[in-house]
Amino acid sequence: MSYAADALLSFKEDVRKRSFADWIEAHTTGLKPLHRYEGLLKMERDRLTFTGTDRKSGEDFQMEIYKEEFEQLFLGYDNTFSIFETRGFGLGWKPLRIIFNREGQEYTIYLIINYRYTRTDNELWMQLLKEWLGES
Repeated sequence: MSYAADALLSFKEDVRKRSFADWIEAHTTGLKPLHRYEGLLKMERDRLTFTGTDRKSGEDFQMEIYKEEFEQLFLGYDNTFSIFETRGFGLGWKPLRIIFNREGQEYTIYLIINYRYTRTDNELWMQLLKEWLGES
């Protein structure tokens, strides 16, 4: 099973350290929601891969998360990525949060998959990832 989609990605630290200009941009009609990286998300047999660009530096960015590194999968807002980070204040779509552990270090990322103004494929990907992880 292999799936791919356009995605926006931010680490927890990116959301926490966002600038006021980032917040304004995320709330401007026609622009994309809050994110640091933009690229392609691929679900492969044993890993989730993101390949894209760091929009702050313009540099290429790639990361892989292996199945065994997943700790939590969550669809919705939290204290870091709250409804106040979105233009619609939580209406229309919710971020997909993944917490994973690599070599004893915990990481949190937020994904917005196939963003189309007020819609995403985050709910679909939540289901796909749950099946992929064997949680359905």
